[in-house]
Amino acid sequence: MRRTGPAFQPFASRGRKAVAAILATFALFSAVSVTLSVWATSRSQYKASVLEVAARQRTLAERYVREVLLVRAGAQADPAYVGALLDRSARALLEGGTAPAVNGDDDETFLSAAKGKRIRAQLVQERKLVRDLRATGAAFLAGRPVARVHLSAHERLHERDPVSRLRILSALTSNVSLNAARSIAAADDRNVDNLITLQTILGAAGFLVSLLLGWALIGATRRQTAHFRSLVISSTDLVLVFGAGGCRYASDSVVQMLGRSDAELLGEAFAALVHPDDLALVHSAYTHGEPAEIVFRVTNRFGEWRHLEAHVTDLRSNRQIRGVVLNARDISERVRLEEQLTRQAFHDGLTGMANRALFRDRLEQALARSERSLNVLAVLLIDLDGFKQVNDSLGHDAGDQLLQAVAERFATEIRPSDTLARLGGDEFAVLIDGAHQSHAVAVAGRLLGSLSEPVWLADRELSVTASIGIALHPGGTGGSAELLRHADVAMYAAKEAGRDRFELFHYDMARELGEQLGLEHELRLGLQRGEFTLYYQPEVDLESGKIVGVESLVRWNSPRRGLVLPDRFIRVAETTGLILALGEFVLREACSQTVRWRNEGLLPEGFVTWVNLSGRQLMSGGFSDTVRAALHDAGLPAECLGLEVTETALVEEGTGGARARAELQQLHDEGVHIAIDDFGTGFSSLGQLRSFPVDMIKVDRSFVQGVEDEAKDAAITANLVTLAHALGLQAIAEGIESDSQLASLRALGCDLAQGYLFARPLPEGQVRTVLAGGFGDLVSGSGVAA
Repeated sequence: MRRTGPAFQPFASRGRKAVAAILATFALFSAVSVTLSVWATSRSQYKASVLEVAARQRTLAERYVREVLLVRAGAQADPAYVGALLDRSARALLEGGTAPAVNGDDDETFLSAAKGKRIRAQLVQERKLVRDLRATGAAFLAGRPVARVHLSAHERLHERDPVSRLRILSALTSNVSLNAARSIAAADDRNVDNLITLQTILGAAGFLVSLLLGWALIGATRRQTAHFRSLVISSTDLVLVFGAGGCRYASDSVVQMLGRSDAELLGEAFAALVHPDDLALVHSAYTHGEPAEIVFRVTNRFGEWRHLEAHVTDLRSNRQIRGVVLNARDISERVRLEEQLTRQAFHDGLTGMANRALFRDRLEQALARSERSLNVLAVLLIDLDGFKQVNDSLGHDAGDQLLQAVAERFATEIRPSDTLARLGGDEFAVLIDGAHQSHAVAVAGRLLGSLSEPVWLADRELSVTASIGIALHPGGTGGSAELLRHADVAMYAAKEAGRDRFELFHYDMARELGEQLGLEHELRLGLQRGEFTLYYQPEVDLESGKIVGVESLVRWNSPRRGLVLPDRFIRVAETTGLILALGEFVLREACSQTVRWRNEGLLPEGFVTWVNLSGRQLMSGGFSDTVRAALHDAGLPAECLGLEVTETALVEEGTGGARARAELQQLHDEGVHIAIDDFGTGFSSLGQLRSFPVDMIKVDRSFVQGVEDEAKDAAITANLVTLAHALGLQAIAEGIESDSQLASLRALGCDLAQGYLFARPLPEGQVRTVLAGGFGDLVSGSGVAA
C-alpha cells in the first residue's frame, strides 16, 4: 500500500512547537528545582532531628552519671531509665527506629538507619561506650569492683576510682556523640552545597535551552512570514487592499496582469482603470465591504478589458490591515468561452446567423407580444433547390461556400429588425414582425430575386434557386410549432409547383400534405403485405413485328384505393426512400417471371425484360450487387435483363454519379443491357453519350406524339434515330398510339416500338397470349399504309 506523507500546510503555525518546548523546559526545570528543594528541606529537617538526638546523647550520658551518684548518696533517682534512654537512642541513631522521648526535653523522633561508613563507625563506637557506661554504673551501684567490668569499646582505663571511671566513660560517650553529630552536620552541609550547585546548573541549562528555543521560535516566525510573503507575491490570485484613499496595495500579480505601474494602480488612480459600468459596484465593495462577491472589468495597458471575479473581505477592524481586501482572479478566458459557447448555442457556425434555437426563441417572443398587442407577423421558410446535387458533384466545401454566399445575399434583403436564421442544411427562415401579406410577399420576391445572379463556385458559375413557404399570423394567440409547420407545408407546395417560387399557406395545403403522409403510410404497409404486382408492355421489332422484349411496370393493388398507377405513388416513394425497396421487388419479380416464361418456351432468342431504375436507386450505391443477386436467385442470364435509366440520372455529376456510371459499366460488361429512357429531354451531350455504357435509346413519347403534325418533333425524332444508329445503338419509340405514328417511325428507320397501338401494359397471364401471337399483321399493315 502506498504511504502518504504529511499534508502540506503552508500557513500552519510552525512556532507552536518552539513555544511548547519553551514552556515544557520551564516546567521541567521548575519541577526538578522544586522537587530538589522540597527534598533538601525535608532532608535538612531530618538531619536536624538526627543532630538533636545525637547532641542529646551527651546530656543523657552526663545525666546518667549524676543519677548513679545520687543513688549512691541515698537520694531518689532512676539511672536505669536514663541508661535505657541512652541505649535506645544510640540504637535508633545506628539502625533506625524511634528515638524515645526524654521527659522535659523533646518527643519521640523516627530516624532512618545511618548512612556513610564513617558516621556508622562513630555510632557503633558510641553504642559500645553506652553499654560500657551502663555496665560500669550498674557494677558501682551493686558494690562490685568496676575494674572487673568488660569494656566492649576497648577503652584503656587505668583509673580505679568508680566515680572517675564513670566520668571518663561519660566524657568518652559525649565526645563520640559530638563527633558523630559533627560528621552528620558536615554531610548535611555537603548535600546543601551540592543542591545549590545542581540548582545553579539547572537554572543555567534551562536559561540556555529557553534561549535556544526562543531563537528557534524567532527563526520559525521569520520563515513563516517570508513563506507567506512569497506565496502572496508568487500567487496568481490578485490581491487588492482598499482604504479611505482608494487602493492602498496591489500584489505583483495585479501589476503583471495589467502591465501597470504602482503609480497607475494605487490611490484614486485605480478607479480610472475600472469600466464605467462597474465603477459603482467596485466603489460600493471597498467602501462598505459588500457585496461579498463581485465581477468587474479593468483595462490593461493594451486597452483590453479584463474580467475579474473578486471575493470581498472587510478587514477594516483589523489593526494590521485596516482596509477592504479583494482577492480576485482573472476570468477573462472563461467569460470569452462562455460568450463563445452562448454564440455557438444560438448562432449557426457556418453563416454566423441565428440558428434554429434562437429563431424559435425569437418567434416565441414575437408571438407573446402578438398575443398582447394583436400584432401581425410572418414566417418565411426557404429551401434551396437542388442543393444535394451541388454537394454530390462539387463536394461539401463548395456546398458550404454556396450557403455562405446565399446567406449574405439574403441578409441584404431584410430589415435589421427581422430575424434571418439557418435552420440546418440548406433550409433558411425569416421572421418578419408586423408584416402583412403584401409585405411578406414582397420580401419573398426580393429573396428570390437575390438569387437571380449566378454564384461563382470552384471556378464555375452556378445558378441557384429556392422554394419559399409563407405562413402568416393574424395576431392574438398562436403557437410557434404550428406556424413553422404551416410555412413548411407552403414551402413543399412551392417545390411541387415547379420550384423557384413562393407559396402562401392555406389549409387545403395541409389536407394535401396529410394525403401525402397517408399515402406514404399505405405504401409501407403495401410493401409489407405484398400488394404490388407487375404489368408488362411488349416491345416490337418494326421489321419483323415480333415481340423482342417487355417493359416491366409496377402496379399497386391498394385495398382502399384500388389499382393505383405509378404516376400516383412513385414520386412519394422517391421522396421517402421507399423506392429502394420497391425497385428491388420489381427487379426480382421481373427476373423470376422471365425465367418462368423461358421455361414454358414462350420467349424467342434475344428476348429482353426491361426494368426501370430510378435516380435514387442509382445514387444509393451498390445497386449492381442487387442486380446480380436478383439474376442469381432467379437463375436468369444477364443477357435477358435490360435496365432503363433516365438521361438526367445518367449525367449526374459528383462522386455519386461517377459511382453509378461505373456500376452500370460493370453490369454492361457482364451482359446486362442498358437503355436511356426519355432520351432528348435531358442534358447529355454527344461526347457524354459516346462514353456511356448504352445499348439503346428510347425516344420520348412527347416527340412521338407530334411526329405526324409537328415538323419540329418529326425532325427531332429523325435526328435522334439517326444519332442512335450513328453510335451503333438501337432506337425505340415509346407511346405509339396510331397507325400513322407507326408508319412515320418506320419511315424514319426506328428499330423498335411500344405503345397502346400494340398493347397496353398487361398482367403476366395476358402476356402469355400476346407472346404466342406477335404483331406481324399490324406491322405489315402499317408498312403497306406507309
